Amino acid sequence: MYWHLTSKSQIVLPAKIRRRLNLRPGDMLEITAKEGCITIHKAPVSFVAELDGCAAGYWQGYSEELRKERDQWDG
Repeated sequence: MYWHLTSKSQIVLPAKIRRRLNLRPGDMLEITAKEGCITIHKAPVSFVAELDGCAAGYWQGYSEELRKERDQWDG
């Protein structure tokens, strides 16, 4: 898919892409350029909220493991 750059250096994202990324007016976009390619991502509203679920599965069951270890300390 190709887009034209306007005289004001702007592009219009097609509705299909806006819907797929759930983009709304006022949303912040993260734009990076590397090796001749441009990547556009929807920026997180809150980096804290974005990290909240990061690696959540990694810690599953950890509380039980921690409890067992603490029980051994009391031993």
